[in-house]
Amino acid sequence: MIENTTIEETINRAFGLDIMLGVQKRARLDDGTFKADDKSTPNVNEAWKSGKSPKKKKVTKKKAKKTK
Repeated sequence: MIENTTIEETINRAFGLDIMLGVQKRARLDDGTFKADDKSTPNVNEAWKSGKSPKKKKVTKKKAKKTK
């Protein structure tokens, strides 16, 4: 009933439900496009519903095999 509303977003930020459940969802505007992060608020990332961006995965490079 309150899904995808400002009330749901406020409740999720207040209680950190997305963080506790491990759910990382991008925030969207009313027209369905992704919401951008506001750089003037360094503590909160508005681009993510949980208010925090997910941690970046470490990328390892594969070694090239030598062929004879």
